[in-house]
Formats: sequence, structure tokens, C-alpha cells
Amino acid sequence: MEPELARRLFAEGAVLVLLDVPQRTEFGIDYNSWSVGPKFKGVKMIPPGLHFVYYCAVSKQGDAAPRTGFFHFFKRQEVLVMKWDHKTEDLTDEGISTEMVERIRAGLKDLDQGLGPYPYDTLKKWVSLSNHISQDLVTRIQPLSGKVTSVSQIVQETSAVGSGEGEREGGREREVTGEREGGGEREESGGGEREVTGEMEGGGEKEEGEREGRGYGGGRFAGVGDFEPSVDSTSQKRRTDLPLFKSKPETALRFSEVPRQRHPVGASPSEISHHCMDLSYTLQSLMTSNHTHYRDLLGELQLAFLCFFLAHVYDAFEHWKELVRLLCMSESALSDQTELFTNFITVLHFQLKEIPDDFFVDIVSRSNFLTTTLQVFFACLEQGSSLDSRLVKKGLQFRDNLTKQYNWDFSSEPDEYAPTIVDTDCS
Repeated sequence: MEPELARRLFAEGAVLVLLDVPQRTEFGIDYNSWSVGPKFKGVKMIPPGLHFVYYCAVSKQGDAAPRTGFFHFFKRQEVLVMKWDHKTEDLTDEGISTEMVERIRAGLKDLDQGLGPYPYDTLKKWVSLSNHISQDLVTRIQPLSGKVTSVSQIVQETSAVGSGEGEREGGREREVTGEREGGGEREESGGGEREVTGEMEGGGEKEEGEREGRGYGGGRFAGVGDFEPSVDSTSQKRRTDLPLFKSKPETALRFSEVPRQRHPVGASPSEISHHCMDLSYTLQSLMTSNHTHYRDLLGELQLAFLCFFLAHVYDAFEHWKELVRLLCMSESALSDQTELFTNFITVLHFQLKEIPDDFFVDIVSRSNFLTTTLQVFFACLEQGSSLDSRLVKKGLQFRDNLTKQYNWDFSSEPDEYAPTIVDTDCS
């Protein structure tokens, strides 16, 4: 980087100051992660806008704790100060006063050697994965705690055996976590062990080896089987010999709930059949109840992708798949929501560039969720005589690109479109 450009970025960009972060801690921002070195004090020259900061403690044996992160909209010349809590192995702003922040701001030049520069070579890629996410959307969806974690935190609603509905033990909920306190050995998180190949110290990144795989931060990409699903309290209720658990409310992502009522009240069997195949009614219901603009829906799609891709949150992966399926199967909406679907193709294009081609293959059936879902979408584009020609052209170019890059077959009709008995209670 040219010295003049570096000076301008240092003066205009935001700074994230992190105090007392232990050596070997895995730390990342957006598209890059590193192993923290002894001089590490944070990141400088951060472009204004949305960024995702994530981290996890790493033991002397190299075992990593579950990954934790948070979204933050950095302002121009902002100085965000956090410190490491050795007891909870987490970053916190507790005890960081305004006076302390201003004192650190005044002495930034003294910290310069401990501040790693934001990697601008990956900024465009990050923007392509997050450009529809607004601050209001993050506030609405992120956990109440403000932290996104890869391992579900759950509370036990009962310790009584034989109670299907469950009783609270002593009127309290007992928290159950998969983490161990202190600095002892750790069990593998939902994302498994990750090999961190860079070391971040002041002045940049020190390479210790080549990056493995296509996952962010140099670690292997977490596959479908690597995620840890959240507790299904419904299935637990069927077992009377098990206590009842639920996700800890302040740690759960608050995604929009896709309506289960897929057709208008009083619809005829033929109308129910139509709405079960064409999910435009469901899409419109979701938009009406949760989003004021189509960009918010695409922003939620991007946010879900980043939460499963960067933070390894299984629930986010499931929600991302649900939104993709909903959009791909909304045939009637294609003619009414041209901008939505044009931008949806762009969003999906950049997301799929970051995912291994076999990531969505079901281990048992060997079927690919994406090819099955996109077959429907591309067929709707081909058969839609009244659709915007630019949307159709872009969609079919996207199909041809996927066929060429991944050798995916979109020509055969999915099994779910074979003749079948229609359930009039489709939901």
C-alpha cells in the first residue's frame, strides 16, 4: 500500500482497540482471521459501514472454544474499545469509560505498531456479501445479548422425570452450556477444530503456512454435519423421561418466521394445490408482516448466510435454505417483483462463489438441495412469457454459469413435481 494512501486511511478509517487478548486467540473481521500474536492491540483503517468481528479462545494444545462474534456499523474515525474477560473468555466493553476511549484516541499513534491494518484486498468481496444489510435489520435479528455464538446456549426448564409439560426446578431455569470454564482442555465446537495459519500482530499478517480450503480465516469449511442444531423442545415433549430444554432467549437469533399458512382462509382444494406449488402467497405474507422493502428480505438472506458461514450457526443455515426455497418457488411473484428477483440472483451468485460445490449434497440421498430448488426457479424463468426480459436473461446466464462451474444438471424435473396426492392442509 502506498504511504500516502495508508496515511489517509489511518486518518479516515475506524479503529477497533482490543485490550488483553491472549496470544493464540483466533480473531477475525469480515473475510479474514488470524492467530493473535503478543503485540496485538486491534485493527486500524476499518472502512465505515457494517463489519463482523469474531473470535475464539485457543488452548495451549490448540483446541478452539466455540466461535463468538458481533456485527457493528463502524462510523468514520470511530474508536471502539473492548477488553478480554479471562473468566468468560469473551470480549466486553464493561468498564470502558468515555474518558478511557478519548485517552486511547489521543494516543493512537503510540498503539500503531500493535494495530493490524484492515485487509482492503477483500473489501469488495465482503461488500458483495453484506450490501443489503441495514443497521435496523441487524438490531432486529441479532440476539438480545448482541453476540452471535456457534454453540446453542440452552436452559433446562425442568429436572423432574416423567413430566411431559415440565416443571421448573425451584421456580428457576438452570443454564446448560457446552463450554468449560477456565483454561483447560476444550471439546470441539460445532464447527470442529480449525487450523489457523496466519499470525496477526502490529503492522499486518505473518504467514505461517498456506490456507486450507475455501472457508473464511484459513480454516476448513464447516460442512452440514459440522453444525450443532438447536434443541427441539417439541420432540423432547414426546419423551416423558427427559427434561425439557429451550434456547436461551437472549442468545438466539431472531429471524423472521416464514408463515406456515400457505394459502388464504377458505381456499378450495385446487387453490390449495396451487399455493403449495407456487409460494408467492407465502412470500407476500412474509413481506407484509416483516419487511417494508425487498432489500430487507435480501438483507435477512445475507445475514443468515454470514451467520452460518462465519459464525457456524446451524439455525442460520436452515433459515437461509428456507428463504432460498421460498424465493425460488414464488412463480407468480416473478412478474410483480422484478427488482427483488434480479437482486436475489446477484446475492446468490456471490454467496455460492464462497461455498464448495458439494456442500449441499445430502449424505444419505446424494441429492443436492440447491440444484433441486434452482431447477424450479430456472423453469419458471424459461416458461414465464410475461416476465421482464432482463430478469430472464440474467437468470439463465446464472444457470449456465452454475452448470459450467459445478457441472450441475438443471434439465431433469425434480421428483417433488411428479404427480402426487395433494394434502388440503398444506402448511
